[in-house]
Amino acid sequence: MPLPQEIQEELERKRREEHLQAERDSFWAHVRTALTCVAWSVLGLAFMGWGLHTDDPDLGQIAWKGGMVVGYAGILVTLIRAHSKAKDRGDV
Repeated sequence: MPLPQEIQEELERKRREEHLQAERDSFWAHVRTALTCVAWSVLGLAFMGWGLHTDDPDLGQIAWKGGMVVGYAGILVTLIRAHSKAKDRGDV
């Protein structure tokens, strides 16, 4: 026996709202991930820039390589966390 028309329309409206909310959540999660990756890149570049402008060659090498590690590791961890959260949400 099919559902009455008003119940079917109510279910469709509810599912449409849930879909829009899920898309909105997914969009903002992607925006946060992108901004976090940019922040890690800027932090890594700041360390690398400091390494270029320091007078001590050893400290400069540490800061240069540390900036690479901070930048790349931060981006990698951010993307892994974003993928994990997307799987938990059911996006992937």
